[in-house]
Amino acid sequence: MKNHNFHEKELLEEDFESDQRNIMDYIGIVRSNLLPIILIFIISMIVTYIYIKNYTTNYRATTIVKIDKPRSGILESQSLSLNVNLSGTLERFLLNQIEVMKSYYIRDIVSRTILDSMKTVQNLKGFTFVTTKVGENEYKLLSQEALRRKLLENVKIDVKKNVDAVTVSLEGLSFHEIQMVVNIYSNVFVDYSKEINKEDLINVKKFLEAEKDKKYNELSNSEVALEDFQKRSGYVALDNQSKLLIESISNYDEKKNMAGIELKATDNELMNLKKESDKSDPNLYDYVSGKVAEPYITELQRQIAELEIKRDIDLSTTTETRVKDKINTDARTKIEMLRKNLEEKTEVMRVGLLSETPEDKRQLSQKIFDGKLRASSLQTTIRSITDVLKKYESEFDKLPSKSIELAKLERKRKSNEKLYLALEEKYQEATINERSRLGYAELLDPGYDSIGPISPNKNLILMSGIVIGIALGLGFAFGRNYLDKSIKSPDQLEAAGASVLSWIPSFKELVEVHSPETDFIVELKPSSTVSEAFKALRTRIQYSKIEDEPIKTILVTSTIPSEGKTIVSTNLAGSFALMGKRTLLLDCDLRKPRIHNLMKGDRYPGLSDKLFENVTFEDVIRSTKLENLSYITSGTIPPNPSELLGSLQMKHLLEELKKMFDMIVIDSPPFISVTDSEILFNVCDGTILVSRANLTPFDAFIKTYKRLYRINPRNILGCVLNDFAIKSSYGYYYNYYYYYSKPSKTGKKNLT
Repeated sequence: MKNHNFHEKELLEEDFESDQRNIMDYIGIVRSNLLPIILIFIISMIVTYIYIKNYTTNYRATTIVKIDKPRSGILESQSLSLNVNLSGTLERFLLNQIEVMKSYYIRDIVSRTILDSMKTVQNLKGFTFVTTKVGENEYKLLSQEALRRKLLENVKIDVKKNVDAVTVSLEGLSFHEIQMVVNIYSNVFVDYSKEINKEDLINVKKFLEAEKDKKYNELSNSEVALEDFQKRSGYVALDNQSKLLIESISNYDEKKNMAGIELKATDNELMNLKKESDKSDPNLYDYVSGKVAEPYITELQRQIAELEIKRDIDLSTTTETRVKDKINTDARTKIEMLRKNLEEKTEVMRVGLLSETPEDKRQLSQKIFDGKLRASSLQTTIRSITDVLKKYESEFDKLPSKSIELAKLERKRKSNEKLYLALEEKYQEATINERSRLGYAELLDPGYDSIGPISPNKNLILMSGIVIGIALGLGFAFGRNYLDKSIKSPDQLEAAGASVLSWIPSFKELVEVHSPETDFIVELKPSSTVSEAFKALRTRIQYSKIEDEPIKTILVTSTIPSEGKTIVSTNLAGSFALMGKRTLLLDCDLRKPRIHNLMKGDRYPGLSDKLFENVTFEDVIRSTKLENLSYITSGTIPPNPSELLGSLQMKHLLEELKKMFDMIVIDSPPFISVTDSEILFNVCDGTILVSRANLTPFDAFIKTYKRLYRINPRNILGCVLNDFAIKSSYGYYYNYYYYYSKPSKTGKKNLT
């Protein structure tokens, strides 16, 4: 592949006369288009003034609800530590509670409570959120259905940073009104947590009481059997070897039985969830269960369980503190790595499941998913303990014959005793919790304090209008000047010194109808000539910076609109996903976004909404039918795209996304029109400049390429010629692609 650099003659050794000529050219372009530039600037200022004049003053009220994560299993204790807690981290629990707070059930109670509290208000003027205007200075309360829907659309619920809490916020015209709404919302959820927690504790206590009584009877019977044998045989004591063997076996018996009881409780819970799901959707339970039953999930659970058991066995064979510390450290490292891997895979599975589930069934799907995951983990634990017990039980055959029967009876008694004592402990704990615990949610801040109006920022909007007006005016001038000059072939670009990464054949040669449904060609026709061109582009990008760190963020931009940069970025992202890389398609075109149309998804919420910290990653990151490919839409069109993209929030967002994905492909506005792409260019690992055959002005493209090169020559990967008609006069291009895209005799494609 050619080096990305321009020829030294073109870039590094341009003489003074050439520079002077270019400057005069730019001045001439501006001077000849001075009138439309001034007109565009004036229009921009008028629009900015009208926008500021008509922008309504908004307030924001926020409450803070502290949430404590309850135990994932009713029998959690130090005696049972084998891989049963897979409900996720505190962060995962907080996100689950956010979904509960957004649920239909909570919103229905909140809307009813708000309307009941407003019935005593005589004058409804000034209450804009809970009312609707019916006449001159006449207002009436919204219906419960309308208010419930409005709560879903406007109330923002998010995790508070660095605190085990969530924030409930609302923006509106009256601080008093929105503060009342968020306060009621938070208190309803706190009351709900108390109700649910009390119900759970009662059920746990009843279950433990039944199991405790059952194990007490088993303990009594085993003690009677042991005593009868001792009287009959006269053999009343075991040697030390037998006692140590029984102690080891009874410990694992306790863990196995406790895990079995936990599994029984989980199965009962799942049975109730199945009955509930069958009422609304008979297929929901089986669908969710199938998601959990993935072989790689079970395998990871098995590895964790076996490592924990091996750790316990190794610890039992030594008394030296130094050796024990080393055993614990080594085991902890391996177990934590496996648990992290398991949590990542289950999280991806959970997010995908919830995104495919209707809103009114997400909470139920979440409960089924967590229950099935916990049941699978417990089953794996039981199997692992059973395997260990088989090895220990074989030792019974090595005992003296007269002591075998006594050892078996003593083992049974000791196992029953430990299990009964553990259940008794948990029963007493449940009794105390029933009397003392009021719930897992607490209102920390009712949100009484107002910080004043949050919008509009008139100075920022005015500066944005000035910058946008100037940028649009200059963009028009330069675009108009080079409109009649277009690129024809890859040879033309290479002759000018540009590095051509790939050229994309025209879609018209592949599909009869060109529409958004056919633009995502790597998914529609993965074996087509066009798809192979995108795969070739992917491969060349991977090897474009061998000496540097791997490329993780790729900016796709163009010189002017309609060059196909969005199609290129979408299909490039799809190509990376096809090779197994976790890929994100990020729509940073905050002026004319199109990604949501290509992916047939909603534009809101998206990038701009996340940058304003109104939504979470789960809200904006959407999955696709193509495995490993996700996307973020532009979201709400902001008044200041350039400032927003150049903000610290944008830099922090990209750093977080780099941790979540292997590759990020960024679709941006045209480079020559606005400053958005230049801002993104400086924070991305590499940039691709897209041009379109028979459309892109040649001179404008070359100047844009040179400009990028001067800013950072190592950051520009090269260019792509889009919509190139390979069947036309450039027949050898078509023959090349035909050869490299057709299957070989081995069944593999020639193009990598």
